[in-house]
Amino acid sequence: MGKVNEKDKTGRTVTLTRVRTSFADSLKEATLPRKNKDPNAKPKHGANFILEHDSPDFASNKAACISAMKAAGVEFKKPEDWWKTLWDDKPDNLSFKKGDRFKNDAGEIYKGYEGNIVISAKGPRGGQMRPKIMDRFKKPVEVADINEVVYNGTYADVIISWYGTENGGTPRITCSVEAIRSRQEGERLGGGGIYVDEDDFDTLAADDSFDEGPSTSSQSSSSDDLDF
Repeated sequence: MGKVNEKDKTGRTVTLTRVRTSFADSLKEATLPRKNKDPNAKPKHGANFILEHDSPDFASNKAACISAMKAAGVEFKKPEDWWKTLWDDKPDNLSFKKGDRFKNDAGEIYKGYEGNIVISAKGPRGGQMRPKIMDRFKKPVEVADINEVVYNGTYADVIISWYGTENGGTPRITCSVEAIRSRQEGERLGGGGIYVDEDDFDTLAADDSFDEGPSTSSQSSSSDDLDF
């Protein structure tokens, strides 16, 4: 069940459950978007996260994101519903979009995106840092194994922090993914740091059930402190 993260008193951080990971390759090796022609651009870590409309967690994940985007807008000195204005009129300025907007060069909607909502998230510090990545049992994942544990199509629980920014004169609401706990299940698809610990994710039992468990603040921690 998605929820606003209790540790972040700004209300901008959420814990989302059972979202689907896409374009996850740069979680291992930072990359540039294929169409980026800026010679000064730096490779970034990040991924897309799909909120599937038929998931039992869809409503709570969506509600948590909307609440956090409202808080991010207010903190950025914009109206509470600024996110909705961007959603309706300037979707390129919002990292929370209809999946149907994501298309390949042939104009085809990416597999798994149609009818869903997609969050495009960079890693902490504008993607210069890799988010904390854990396996199903909340154990830190070695860099070499990241794309085997968090592959394109895997289901995961993620901690995402939303914020307003103005880059190049364009105000927007964007987000960073702070931590990912892979569920290590799901068919493969083609194609500002905060403190995080393991208790930010609920415990997954062998039958995929959940215990209670919350998240966030604004300092970094070592993997030894992780407490999912």
